[in-house]
Amino acid sequence: MALVTVAQVKVYLPHVTAASTSEDTALTAFIARAEAAIARHCGYPPATVGATPVMSSAAYVRYLDGPGGKELTVDVWPVSAVASIYDDAAWTWAAASLVASADYTLLDGNRGLIVLAETAAHGAWNKARKSIKASFTAGYATAPDDLIHAIALLAATYHKRRTSTGVERQSTSDGASVEMERGLPDEVVELLWPFLLPSALGVG
Repeated sequence: MALVTVAQVKVYLPHVTAASTSEDTALTAFIARAEAAIARHCGYPPATVGATPVMSSAAYVRYLDGPGGKELTVDVWPVSAVASIYDDAAWTWAAASLVASADYTLLDGNRGLIVLAETAAHGAWNKARKSIKASFTAGYATAPDDLIHAIALLAATYHKRRTSTGVERQSTSDGASVEMERGLPDEVVELLWPFLLPSALGVG
């Protein structure tokens, strides 16, 4: 489900009236492209093989390196629910490697922190590579205002750029030639800093 509505993007396009529906199909497509581009920039993986990355709430199955100790941090945030966690250095993830849900707590969903209880039968996460199979729901059911702003701004930018697709330089009214902007606008990049996952920062 899109995190931003067509109506929200129209606010960034003064020449498109709220009542007009002539641009709705195009804006819907631009919103999808903007959300995908922003999700990739922020380091969000596809929820399923071949899918487009999104920042909206989705179900993930992630294979993570065992951290040892009591704390496990999954790599997609924010986490709203944990369905199951298997801890298996042999990579079979059989029923015997399922960690009882009573053994752990989602301590901080905003950064994906899951902690084993001191009294947990599963005493510690192991340290083997990709030994953790975690199934959980992560992403935004409702986007924060800054993220809405970033997505709507980028979707509006795509809408404005559509007449210059493939054009590398454009003449200005005073006869000068300027290079056309490509990629994410600097304003959007700045807005997205708080939403970058560790993978987007080269961590983990």
